[in-house]
Amino acid sequence: MQLVLLVVLAVGGWYAWQQWQVNKKAKAEMGSLIYIEMMDIASLAPLSSLLDEQREAMVEKSQVLKNDYANTQYAHYAGLLLAKLAVAEKRFDDAARELQTVLENTEGEELSYIARMRLARLEMGRKNYPQALELLEGDMPAAILASVAELRGDIHWLAGDQSASRAAYQSALDALSEADQRQKALLELKLNQVLPGSANVIDATSEKDT
Repeated sequence: MQLVLLVVLAVGGWYAWQQWQVNKKAKAEMGSLIYIEMMDIASLAPLSSLLDEQREAMVEKSQVLKNDYANTQYAHYAGLLLAKLAVAEKRFDDAARELQTVLENTEGEELSYIARMRLARLEMGRKNYPQALELLEGDMPAAILASVAELRGDIHWLAGDQSASRAAYQSALDALSEADQRQKALLELKLNQVLPGSANVIDATSEKDT
């Protein structure tokens, strides 16, 4: 009898696990479809030019993802997209809140680093240079070390610290692989422009995706 009970419990546990996996997969797939709908709306026009009903539909879908699919990556993707919409509409505080939420809920994941760098660029654009630099502290994945160092260089340059900017750009160059010839050429240009005596201007405020 005890053996039968153990078998029943084991089979029941396995079945429950399988059902949980199936439900999790189905929920992720549904979240994916809603996010694709968000992206479709966002592609209709520049975000700053969306019609009111398009914007409202996008925000409504993002709220569904955040409320009903909070444990999926698509809820965080929705946050990143809402932050882009907020920046396009010059609602920078709203954008910062969206990015901060993504950052806090994806700690240690790839998305957290994307949110961190975008938030740092946002603070750089708002001239909050110390906050922007603070966001870039700590360990970063090797794959983005060059991009992080380059962003530090841009922030230091805008803050008027050419010496720190040169050091950051050099760190970025050192972290690049030989295959990154395009980024290398851009970094060399930026580095040359912050050498002593240079009168050139760096376009450090251009937005990039990480």
